[in-house]
Amino acid sequence: MKVNPKYLRSIEVLAKAKNFRVASQILCISQPALSKQIKNVEDAYNIEIFIRDSQGVTLSDAGKLIIDEITALNRHIKKIDELISSISQNNLTPLSIGFGKSSNDFLPVFIRDFQKKQNNISISLSDICSQDQEEQLLSGSLDIGFMRKPSSQLLCSMPVSSDEFVLAVSKNQYNSDNVDFYLQKYNLLMMSNHSKSQINVNTMSLLKNRTYKITNISADLQTIITLILSNTGVAILPKKSILGIYDAIQLIPFQEETSWDIHMVWNPNRLSRSVSLFIEHVKDQIARPVSG
Repeated sequence: MKVNPKYLRSIEVLAKAKNFRVASQILCISQPALSKQIKNVEDAYNIEIFIRDSQGVTLSDAGKLIIDEITALNRHIKKIDELISSISQNNLTPLSIGFGKSSNDFLPVFIRDFQKKQNNISISLSDICSQDQEEQLLSGSLDIGFMRKPSSQLLCSMPVSSDEFVLAVSKNQYNSDNVDFYLQKYNLLMMSNHSKSQINVNTMSLLKNRTYKITNISADLQTIITLILSNTGVAILPKKSILGIYDAIQLIPFQEETSWDIHMVWNPNRLSRSVSLFIEHVKDQIARPVSG
């Protein structure tokens, strides 16, 4: 960039005032200083922005072509300045939160109640698997994760909920609570093998010593649910990912233990005031006694 951003502010003010004396007073600088700023810009780009005459100054044809962009840029610079000042004064930075399907029942409540108290903190949400969350928490691209307990000792975590694996079957095909009956009779729908997919890892663990036939689906969880509803097959899924959402799906529990804890996870080396406030909010929510 050939020009100081403050010179663009001077161009905008002079274009509106059409008078060097008035513009210099608004900008709180001397007329010679203002004149020098305008000339520096014109010389830098070899362009005439203003036409000077005895009546004052008016925009040249070239000046008219650029003044709207200069004004818009000045507004954006002001907005950035206000944002940085707000962060500097309050240290309330935006929050980036990762989650998995097993967080569907509690995370919206956490966020809703948090933003009632802290509506000046914006939140962005990313639906990503636990391993990706852990990597992003370590790199700093994610502030807080809701996931399985992390393997890294560099991260802090606390359990906030739990989930379990169940066999999801269309109610049109349901006639027994015997998991093996469905695994032997119907295709087992799974997302295409992905080393980071904890659902697939746990599914394969549950399939040990069982008879089954897998159909890999190169798609997401929603596609598998759609196929279950169309009687194409069955699937092993986290209970909370579908509980209370799809009335046409029957959830069959396994006889063996399939539950796991869901943790809120953060990086203590990357704490901001916003992260600390959210962590304390979740701790308060969990500690609050259940009414009724």
